[in-house]
Amino acid sequence: MVLLFYLTAAVIWDFTTFRIPNYFIFFGLILGASLLPFRGYGIQEILLGCLCPVVFLYPLFCMGAFGAGDIKLFAVTGLFLGGLNIYLVAVSFAAGGVLSLFQMLSDRSLIPRLVCFYSYLAGCIHERKFMTYPSYSPQKKKNQIHFTAAVMIGYLMLCAWKECL
Repeated sequence: MVLLFYLTAAVIWDFTTFRIPNYFIFFGLILGASLLPFRGYGIQEILLGCLCPVVFLYPLFCMGAFGAGDIKLFAVTGLFLGGLNIYLVAVSFAAGGVLSLFQMLSDRSLIPRLVCFYSYLAGCIHERKFMTYPSYSPQKKKNQIHFTAAVMIGYLMLCAWKECL
């Protein structure tokens, strides 16, 4: 239940400011760490839950395709969920894909975004390295989703599956 309230606050913060401040992440880390004795997770499971998302999502951050606050948010959820956090990441990405698709359909940018993605992939193959993902338009925020909403949806789906509320 604590994580549900924390994620709700993160979603509100993200929708209000397009950011998740470091002090809010720090608060989540302290909160999650203080509840560890009641969770029964071992150090390996906690490290798996916290560090794996950071390590695997960092390249997306370097490419400009994912926000640092979202990655740090997954580190916080890892303290609460342990190894289940890997499932949260997967389900959140699926939810984020659906949210992105709805956004692109609603603003009629699906075809231009697919062309942009194809150009990006072709450039990466030609250069033989990952490059920064280009912004589709000068209105960069218009082309972004609030990934905290996808994390919240993913958490609710995970709770329905594992009854972890």
